[in-house]
Amino acid sequence: MDDDKTWKIVLIDDEADIREVVSIVLEDAGFQISTAPDGESGLALCDRLRPQIVMTDVRMPGMDGIQVLQAVKERYPDMEVIVVTAFGEMELAVKALQLDASDFIAKPIQEDVLLVSLNRAKRRYTEKKDLRDYARFLERQMADQAGILHQDKMMSLGRLSASVVHEINNPLFGVLNYVRLMIRILARGDMTAETTRKFQQYLDLVEKETERCSTIVSNLLTFSRKSEPAFGLLKMEELFQRCVLLSQHKLELSNIHLYTRLSPDLPAIKADLNQLQQCLINLIFNAVDAMPEGGNLTLACDPDPEGKKVVITVQDTGTGIQEQDLPHIFEPFFTTKKEGYGVGLGLSTVYGIIEHHKGTVTVTSQPGHTVFMLNLPV
Repeated sequence: MDDDKTWKIVLIDDEADIREVVSIVLEDAGFQISTAPDGESGLALCDRLRPQIVMTDVRMPGMDGIQVLQAVKERYPDMEVIVVTAFGEMELAVKALQLDASDFIAKPIQEDVLLVSLNRAKRRYTEKKDLRDYARFLERQMADQAGILHQDKMMSLGRLSASVVHEINNPLFGVLNYVRLMIRILARGDMTAETTRKFQQYLDLVEKETERCSTIVSNLLTFSRKSEPAFGLLKMEELFQRCVLLSQHKLELSNIHLYTRLSPDLPAIKADLNQLQQCLINLIFNAVDAMPEGGNLTLACDPDPEGKKVVITVQDTGTGIQEQDLPHIFEPFFTTKKEGYGVGLGLSTVYGIIEHHKGTVTVTSQPGHTVFMLNLPV
């Protein structure tokens, strides 16, 4: 918007000669100028033309310049308003500035002062527009990131659900059998002391298996819930327990042996449990895909030597990542997997979440040995 021809100005003044003279000056300077003799018709022009700048005299019959300024700012907060005052009307000029006028100029209007005031209004309008555009960009970026996180979570949830169905099916089948057995014994009326003791054992098993199923489903629901980021103190033990609980049956079905190791006295970190859980689940699924014939997966957490970070390590014995692919693995939608195994959001999601936690992600890989390291500040 550097070209003055793209700048529209509405001039409101009840003196025809001032409207004529100022119009000539501004048209010669390259502005698009429209004029109105009073506040009401000036506002109508603003509604129709949507100028970037409005110039209004303060002293006018009917709606005065201060009322015009207030009405313009109420309808179009982004429009810049320059008020024109008689010499000595400083109180009105100060009031106009308090109402967000960009400037004031005194009569008689001098051409150089007028152009300086217009350039100031242009600069102010442009700066505010840049800030608005930047704010909208931040809002869009945050919305896009939230959408990607949720989309990735839903894909992980689909894979987790299939595994969880198998995992809770076995204990539920056991619960059903024990309940049926107790019903048959009760129907026979054979309640001896030995039977009562067995019933107690059966009920203990039913309670434990039901609680196990409840915990698994509860964790799955917590993971799937779309929630706002919530940072709080997080212990690594809790993070590992949740991830292992949700993924261990998937690993068993895939013939993958899981090893976990947490250094003693690990400090708590300020983090979002749900997001870090999503990170680890994604890395676990990547490891599963890299070991189609089975293998070993190690989850570990250690403090860094300086005690300022914790380092989460995810290591597998899979096929590895090709050297030419390593620079691209964190790019959204980059994937080397076959169709049906993902759309390439997992590692970009991991990168985004760790970056949001002010941490870093590094990876080393060769056939039979891939290590992801998540460095998170304490």
